[in-house]
Amino acid sequence: MSIRKFATVAVAASLLLGTAGCTFMNPVASRISYTPSDGAQVTFDNADARNFIYLSDGQGHAALFGSLINKGLTSASIKLQYTDATTSEKKEAFYTLLPQQKLDFGYNNGTALNFDLGGKLGGTVDVYVSVGSETGQVMHVPVLDGTLAEYKDLVQMIGGAAATATASATPTPTPSASN
Repeated sequence: MSIRKFATVAVAASLLLGTAGCTFMNPVASRISYTPSDGAQVTFDNADARNFIYLSDGQGHAALFGSLINKGLTSASIKLQYTDATTSEKKEAFYTLLPQQKLDFGYNNGTALNFDLGGKLGGTVDVYVSVGSETGQVMHVPVLDGTLAEYKDLVQMIGGAAATATASATPTPTPSASN
């Protein structure tokens, strides 16, 4: 009689583990980091550069769109470096973000960055991102146009309306450029 009880318990335990075993062996998908859009991103300890895309209107106007996010509890100094496509000069733009601040370029009423990155549609351009004293990372930013419906409105904004990086000495998200 005890063998039947043991066998019943063993079969029930096998069924329970067999049907629930997937959750023990697989990682939770919502905790896997991924890029949710066409843009490029890099992650640092206390800051992120997210969803960066370089949009062109096909008529010589282009701008860099994306977001910088300070995840830390102290201000973060973020530097974007790129090579100017016309002059071949290395250029830098500096941003200071307050704790937990997000700075949008071209999104949410933010002004896109008028960086001359060159690049061909469908290709990528490189933007080097560094945060404080951490080792910087290269973002391979895709070059897109208004072919996709989600970018049509953004591409219409760049016809000369993108902002060139300007100097600022205050701890605000205003960039400063140096040649």
